[in-house]
Amino acid sequence: MKLRVSVRSRFTTLGYQLILLMLLFQFSRLLFIGFNQALFCNISWHLYPIYLVNAIKYDIAAVCMLNAPFILLSILPFSFCERKWYQYLLMALYAVVNTVGLVANLADIFYYPYTLKRITWSIFDYLGTQANMSSLGGEFLLTYWYAFVLLGLLIGSLLWFFRYSLSKLKKTRRELDYQTAFGVWLLMALGTYLGSINNLNPFGESLQISDALDDVEQVEDAGIVLNSAFTLLSSYGDDSASTLPVVQPQEQKVSAGEFRPDNVVIIILESFTRETFGSLNTDLEGGSYRGYAPFLDSLMQKSLYFTHAYANGRKSMDAVPAILSSIPANQTPFILANQAGKKVESLASCLKAKGYETFFFHGSHNATMGFADFCQSADVDHYYGLDEYPAGKDFDGTWGIFDEPYLHYMAEKLDECKKPFLSTVFTLSSHNPYVVPKEYQGKFPKGSNGIHETMLYTDYALRQFFKTAASKAWYQNTLFVITADHAITPWHKKYATSANAFAIPLLFYAPGRNLKGKREERVQQIDVFPTVLSYLNYEEKFRSAGNNLLDPHSPKFAVSIVNQCYQMIQGDYLLLYDGKKCKALYQIEADPYQKHDIKNLNPKVVGDMLSLLHAHLRLINQNNKS
Repeated sequence: MKLRVSVRSRFTTLGYQLILLMLLFQFSRLLFIGFNQALFCNISWHLYPIYLVNAIKYDIAAVCMLNAPFILLSILPFSFCERKWYQYLLMALYAVVNTVGLVANLADIFYYPYTLKRITWSIFDYLGTQANMSSLGGEFLLTYWYAFVLLGLLIGSLLWFFRYSLSKLKKTRRELDYQTAFGVWLLMALGTYLGSINNLNPFGESLQISDALDDVEQVEDAGIVLNSAFTLLSSYGDDSASTLPVVQPQEQKVSAGEFRPDNVVIIILESFTRETFGSLNTDLEGGSYRGYAPFLDSLMQKSLYFTHAYANGRKSMDAVPAILSSIPANQTPFILANQAGKKVESLASCLKAKGYETFFFHGSHNATMGFADFCQSADVDHYYGLDEYPAGKDFDGTWGIFDEPYLHYMAEKLDECKKPFLSTVFTLSSHNPYVVPKEYQGKFPKGSNGIHETMLYTDYALRQFFKTAASKAWYQNTLFVITADHAITPWHKKYATSANAFAIPLLFYAPGRNLKGKREERVQQIDVFPTVLSYLNYEEKFRSAGNNLLDPHSPKFAVSIVNQCYQMIQGDYLLLYDGKKCKALYQIEADPYQKHDIKNLNPKVVGDMLSLLHAHLRLINQNNKS
């Protein structure tokens, strides 16, 4: 029996349809680069064509993964496949699955600056922690309306081209027997499978997200060659493909005298970076840069502060476990990984044993980002969120309560509680969509970036908070720790590097104690936990992955993760390590834009830093298993 099938015509049409997808993926990549140029401003222009070529294999993989059913259904060797109803069914499938891929790519244009990595399947776990998705969705629609218009145009082009391609299908010209037709179909099935995992290479290993590191000059450029459809699909059901080994705390002790029961207030500033502060950037803009936190700049001069402090992650939910429990960030945030609610040691659990009452204040919806669940795991006594705040007052329209009234609210609550206390507050006004209360509109300069006005407002709110706190009896016996959750898209070229992508403030202010000075070591968020316990002369053993910053002999370094690579900063050196080998070594002061890899010129530095990094990871993991 013979089958009447136009092999050449149908294969040609399918080829054009897939090539269109490849072109749209490259177009979305160009948009990604253009909208995030502030993050890629240090890339030499001659590298962009190379990156676009290197990206083709990831686009092939994504197109094959998305379109495998469409491809195989398009070449079925049956006569009914040429009928209109079948072709329109294929058109619907073609439009739906590729809309998913285009949505992922377009969404990352705006989400990537917050995480510095392409989205993976864990994004759905993260979205599940957002209690205010309806208001956030509406705000996103209003702010990025042009993205939805663009998406509509791209989908429209898919549909138009598909209908146009139908008119080019020629009538059947030749006959094939079943065996030949089925053989052709099997070859296409094999090609689609290889394209989805190996870039059509049957002898190589499956294409992985981490392979992008070999296709770029600098680790932070990996986001360019990847596409979000590929990272989303390839990470489904396999966290190991996108997650480096989990780092857990090791046991240590910091006591140096009699326990001092001072109150502790930890202030985590939303999106405040080192770039925010004039006193930390005296070299910017020819020495004229003043920053956007004048009060905190003045408070810094009365504090022990660190000029080179780093966040461990790029998400708010990375920061809270790092600061309160000294748990480093990972590709999957600990809050999402700890779905079972496993108890973790924390400042709260340690100080509760000393009679402290413990609090966490965050003026957003109570389920936002899983903070309330983490506080329960960390043994925090009282969680204050939007539900506990007086109803109908001071809401910013999207996230929660404006910073000034909320900080005043915390000050009054602390005045009422028993002493000593540990309190953590997470500000939120300096978060997109960047609004200030009506009574303050026009009071603060807009600056060069939308966030600058809200940074100045939050700084002002802190000034008012400290005025209120200074009138309280507990103020003189309180240690204030001020830091930030993560860095954001920079507004100066100097900060568009993998090192400065994690640069944040860190200061310890004790108005009744002699705790002052400027320190220039490289330190990190996970150091806060042991440092606070050291300040209080806590005499018990505890588990921490950080180092005591008050101990001059403790090692000082910072570790974060950039596109599947450990990034370790110690002294003047930055090391990138992918878990198997050193990817690069840079000397930060001499090479601030990380252009010159010197790993081959400094094997001793590489060896010493790798030894310290391996020891840091190995001892912590071994301790966790014991």
